[in-house]
Amino acid sequence: MKVIYLDGCATTRVDDEVLDAMLPFLREEYGNPSSPHVMGKRARRAVDAATESTARLIGADPGEVVFTSGATESNNIALLGMFAHHDTAPVNGVFCPTDHKSSLAVGQALAARGVETRIMRVLPSGRVDLDHLAGRIDLNTRVATAAWVNSEIGVVQPVAAMAALCHAAGALLHVDAAQAAGRIPIEVREAGADTLSISAHKIHGPKGVGALYVRREIRHRLRPVMYGGGQHALRSGTIPTHLVVGLGKACELAADRLDAEWRRVRRLRATALDILRAGIPGVRVNGDPDAGVPHVLSVVLPGVRGESLVSSLRSVALSTGSACNSGSQEPSYVLTAIGVDAEDANCSVRMCLDPRMAFEDLVLGVELVVERARALADVAVATPGQG
Repeated sequence: MKVIYLDGCATTRVDDEVLDAMLPFLREEYGNPSSPHVMGKRARRAVDAATESTARLIGADPGEVVFTSGATESNNIALLGMFAHHDTAPVNGVFCPTDHKSSLAVGQALAARGVETRIMRVLPSGRVDLDHLAGRIDLNTRVATAAWVNSEIGVVQPVAAMAALCHAAGALLHVDAAQAAGRIPIEVREAGADTLSISAHKIHGPKGVGALYVRREIRHRLRPVMYGGGQHALRSGTIPTHLVVGLGKACELAADRLDAEWRRVRRLRATALDILRAGIPGVRVNGDPDAGVPHVLSVVLPGVRGESLVSSLRSVALSTGSACNSGSQEPSYVLTAIGVDAEDANCSVRMCLDPRMAFEDLVLGVELVVERARALADVAVATPGQG
């Protein structure tokens, strides 16, 4: 049975061109890129080419790219690496309450070690309150961190302004760009980001590989969190050539298609909203629709429990929020942080639209969502007190 996929923030299908680029390095060209022989050298050339493509997508120098297993590991390397094991308060880090748990959990771990963890405030739009952030940063702040694009409501953070506030106090800014890379133009130097993480599987690349950008001038301020053969100064381990090649190809394709895909996904979003509003009275968009990316659409469906809707759909895949929080029965912490009440948060679903999907698939998928939501709302009315 065909499933219409509306959950592209959780992961994406590997592009055919990406898979074709990877396959030779799983079969014939399986040399270790750290080996000095001919097969190792061929693998190294492939890794170097992929490094250039990855760096180009974010406006970095290839020498500033460290390959990792994904954005979660990249976030951990960047954030943990900015603190020594003996650091305690008043040394502090500033975290965004709507960020991915791979950043927030690092904050919790640092707090358990005695580092002061501060939380910046976000506005109802989902954007960081810059005045509040300025008051949270002081001379003891090592780093502030935020996701460039939020994975639940799609809001785009003012990274350049945040970086300026950090740098004025001698602090660094780490940016989680897992949902931003390949979706919006990124120039890390212009934005002022000191470290930045990406994941291949968010942009039609393979799972299990990502990258961490580290601005050359601040490299000495990061400490490794794992040790080994030193393939990368911050991340030892045999470089998985096939995965790195897949990431590089995915970055190349994303850069080439960025403008066209932005235009197309805007049309898809407008169509999805039209169908939702025509079919379900009172539909509301979470966050500020003018402050976000068009491919992320979080909506309140009044009277419909999001979990019930998602689990009851058989031919449409969507979510109630970030995949990292999918096992929780609590309202989305992202939505509650921007002021959405618990009832509306529990009646929210997230659609992440793939600009490469067929228009007719989108229409059918959203119509099926509306049909099922209306049925669940009727059941809820017929049996008060049950969602």
